[in-house]
Formats: sequence, C-alpha cells, structure tokens
Amino acid sequence: MAFFYVRHNVPFLKQGEILTNLLEFKLQIPRETNISAIKEPKFDPIYHPYAIVVSQGCDLEWDYNARAGEALEHKLLTHVLFCGLFSREEITDQSKRKSRVFSQIKDGRDERYHYLAPAPIDGTDESMPESTADFKTTFSLPVELVYWLVSTGQAIREGALVSPYLEEFMHRLYSYLGRVATPDEIMDVQFPPPS
Repeated sequence: MAFFYVRHNVPFLKQGEILTNLLEFKLQIPRETNISAIKEPKFDPIYHPYAIVVSQGCDLEWDYNARAGEALEHKLLTHVLFCGLFSREEITDQSKRKSRVFSQIKDGRDERYHYLAPAPIDGTDESMPESTADFKTTFSLPVELVYWLVSTGQAIREGALVSPYLEEFMHRLYSYLGRVATPDEIMDVQFPPPS
C-alpha cells in the first residue's frame, strides 16, 4: 500500500491531521527568576510551521458537537494536543546529529522520533513534505484559539495520516510518552530527610 495523506471534509479537527502556522505564546521567564515575583508577564510568540494533532479523534468530534449545542457540555475540551513536525535539517541541527545518523530515525530505530515520508494528499495536486515528529515537542493550544486560527486562514489544515500509518504513529508516540522511571533512575533522586 502506497503512503499518502487525506484531506478531511469535516468541520472538526481529526487525530493525525497536520496543520501549518500554529501560534503559541510562551511566558518570558529569565533563568534565575522566581516565577511568583513576575508582576507584569510578557509572552513570546512561538510559531509551529508544522504540527500534527494527537488528541483523540472521538474527543475532538464530541467537543465540536458540544460547541454546536449538539452534545452535552461535559464533552468540551479545553486544549488540543499537538506534536511538532520538523524538516530533516531541523532535526539534525537541533539534535546535533550527523545526517548519516538520521538513517536511524528514518528506519524507526530512535524511539524519540517518527519519520514521515513525503507523499501526495489524496484527491489533490498537493503533497506533504518529508518531516519528522519529535515526541519531546508535544504542546497544547486552547481549542478556541486553534479554530480561530483555522477559520481566519492563519493556520491551514493540510492533510492527515490514514490507517494503518495513523495507528503506527500514535502507538509510537504514546509508547514514548508512557515511559516510566526505572528503579535505578528513581534511586538517583535525593529525598529530604524525614521531619
């Protein structure tokens, strides 16, 4: 089966959907600053050229229906969870890896990353570029902000992974996020003496 993406024709976001030009705001905190001492917070914009939706598909649909008054209010979400997608150059630059080591990522031998090959978007003349998900770059955005960015054309719903590629991606992501410290790692933690 050839790898390809699809473009969903539904109004709600879908798990595995790739969006471009997302905007996040990060609180400016100088390294040596006590957070509680900040009186007038300042925020830096963070642009995410490519990101993939990793929130559950059914939750996204229920949320959309609840916002339309077609489902109960307890189905509302506060945030949509995303994972950043990066070009080969960005991954090799940020990880200080040599491009020959990128073959480990491409072959699925590095648990932190998931490689997505360039592929066409089914039913269009467009295609998605080669990209790599870095599982350490998950972030969330308020649902209202995401839909506003999409409705104003600032963020674009490009294409989405299809089965079985979506399941493979999500399995790898949640395996990485579900890591638990081993007893050796726990023993390295210094606990204060009992009072």
